[in-house]
Amino acid sequence: MGPLDALEDAARALGEVLQHDELGHCAPALVDQVALLYGTDVTQARIEATVRAAARRAGEAGATLVLAFLGHGMAPPGRPDLYLMGADAQPEILSSAVNVGNLLVEAAEHPGVNGVIGLIDTCHAAGAVPDLKALVAGVRGGRTRVSLLMASAAEQPAFDLTFSRQLAELLRQGVPDAGRHASVSALRDKLRHTIIGQDVVSTEHDGDHLAVQGLWLAHNSCHVGADRAGPGALGAEDLRAALETVGPTVAWPQPWSLAELDRLRHDIQTVKESGTGIGPMALLHRAVHVVDGLRICLATQSFLASWAGSELTTQRLRRALPALPADVYALVPDTTGTALLTDILELLVLRAPRFGDSRTALLTKFVAALGTDAGLDLSASEVAAWADACGARIELNDAQEALARGMAAQRLRLVVSLHATVADDWPESLSLWLLDGGTVCERAEVACAPTQAAIEAKLGEAVRWGRSHARQRQAPLKHVDVAVPTALVLRWKPEETDFGVRLGVHHDVVVRWSMRLNPPAHLWWINDHARAGLEKMSACAAGAPVDWLVERDASQPQDLAERLRAGRYTRAVGFAQRPAHLRQVIELLLAYAPVVLWPESNRDFSPAEQSLLDLFWDQLPAHMAEAYRGRWQGGCGAPSDRLADLRSVWHDLEWLDFCSWFDSNDAVHGRVS
Repeated sequence: MGPLDALEDAARALGEVLQHDELGHCAPALVDQVALLYGTDVTQARIEATVRAAARRAGEAGATLVLAFLGHGMAPPGRPDLYLMGADAQPEILSSAVNVGNLLVEAAEHPGVNGVIGLIDTCHAAGAVPDLKALVAGVRGGRTRVSLLMASAAEQPAFDLTFSRQLAELLRQGVPDAGRHASVSALRDKLRHTIIGQDVVSTEHDGDHLAVQGLWLAHNSCHVGADRAGPGALGAEDLRAALETVGPTVAWPQPWSLAELDRLRHDIQTVKESGTGIGPMALLHRAVHVVDGLRICLATQSFLASWAGSELTTQRLRRALPALPADVYALVPDTTGTALLTDILELLVLRAPRFGDSRTALLTKFVAALGTDAGLDLSASEVAAWADACGARIELNDAQEALARGMAAQRLRLVVSLHATVADDWPESLSLWLLDGGTVCERAEVACAPTQAAIEAKLGEAVRWGRSHARQRQAPLKHVDVAVPTALVLRWKPEETDFGVRLGVHHDVVVRWSMRLNPPAHLWWINDHARAGLEKMSACAAGAPVDWLVERDASQPQDLAERLRAGRYTRAVGFAQRPAHLRQVIELLLAYAPVVLWPESNRDFSPAEQSLLDLFWDQLPAHMAEAYRGRWQGGCGAPSDRLADLRSVWHDLEWLDFCSWFDSNDAVHGRVS
């Protein structure tokens, strides 16, 4: 049907903007980080197999799948179905081409897929609209979401890939007044003004009433860095939808203030009582609910600015986030500073699931954690006044009580070290320390036979010893650090030590590297180097500070050592696939990296699973211990369960502080009382 000279350039331009971190924010859905297929080997079978593989990966990640089809399209006369022509397609022979609508239905129906966004730049593009009956009555019971943006009507040609090129440029420029995210409908309206001779068409189907956010194609670049003297993206979206149900008699609050929100609530209430709203009564109730929530958010932001303003940082805001379901946690944006505070408050009040009948339980947990992290007095009168203004006094009391329990659980830590190993095997003694608030308060050494069974039996006795002293201090013992020599790191799971019940059932067990307790003279620098790495990791504003290595890095130890000596990897280091030569490089990595991660088995830790670390990084390694417990107990199917596939050796500032104490005492020379 003739060459499409602009095809490759248009496809690459669109692919680049969709994968841009600040725009499309897409990760490649194919193996080897590939997102673009083109050329003479892209046949009908390969297209179909590739889209199905991409749907599987999206389903595993619980992600939205973006599919763009560019090229020649044909449609049978009188039937608006689009067939994409691959390299082996023959004109007018439908069986040789790809039925795009059917493929979109398959992808949307795949378990776990959060929704499918299709971009179609072919002739007859609107023929890609799938059969709605297949979406509403499929294997997922209608809980499917599909949003399509198409270059032309079902009976129209499309020219020169104009649609793809204009769409890529529009995504870079942004859409004014479209909010934080650019939806298909907003992009359609803009493209209709710039593409001549083609009718840009869109369609959206949303059958998932449990979805926490609508489908969007890209972050709106017009919104990045915008003045936030108003609601954030979530608040603006909810308020805009609320006002649409009320009607044109109520106005957007200007300026953004408590007084204006009070005025707006009064106006909505008047419309509701008079029965003049354009939406059903339930949605009018929802409108009042949204305004009340935004009022709580604004009051809280003003309170935090006055009470904790000089202590607020982006990292502190992220650390204070309470535990959230993974799908809600994924909504936390990559903003910083004041914009991040606005977004977090709206997420906790407007989008996060309620605890019982309370909409402020998560909010008070956040405020209490933020104040505690900043060293502020939670009993101050202004804190109580804020809680009363939000109707959250009891929730604040509950949050403070829970915080006190959590701090008590973190107070004591049992350290069990196997550093007395001989010839890198099981040691003949265990060294024990009980730390209270980071200070060593009890010490002991336990002799044992140098076998795994004997060590694990003594580890059970060590826990009993620690709990006995914990009772005397009237505090629980939740955390157990096990310092392990290099040879045992890859073949022993101390949390599975069984003394009637597994050690990790009631304790958060963290594996440390015993060499950091008493490094040999030539490794005197490793703990200072780790501190520098942790400082760099703490400056990472968004995402997990992990450098992922590949098999060849482990198979070439000399090259890896040279990069490590040059300061190439100073953050956490992880392997997405367990390399065959991990044993040869593990000691090298442990000396340089504060945190080392690798898959427990030969199963790959996929990019979608790696993104879990972005969500839960601030809760690690404790959340990993929780994932191990969940795996033993059957799991609940939550995305965070996948963390149980990872093993780690973890060093944080608290551990390095203990190593400094260890270094300054006789224990460094092997004399442990």
